Amino acid sequence: MSYAEAWVLVTELAADPTSRLAAEINEWDRPFSQEAAILADLFDVTVAAHSDRKRGQARPYPRPWPSETERRSKPVIADQSTVRSALAARGH
Repeated sequence: MSYAEAWVLVTELAADPTSRLAAEINEWDRPFSQEAAILADLFDVTVAAHSDRKRGQARPYPRPWPSETERRSKPVIADQSTVRSALAARGH
């Protein structure tokens, strides 16, 4: 197997949400198929339609990816001019 063929296979696995490689690359808890995502969305809509709005909003079905409220990266520690000057000093 050539490196080019291996690269094509790895990128295909990385694009497939049902593969463990894609789940690890995207920092998910587990692989998640498109069908599972659709069913989770349908579950959320059904629970929201049949729950009492006075008691508060129903919790959504858990997804493997981090929620929108979680930070996925560390805060910025250097401004853009510092980064550009460091790159320029190294010939980039």
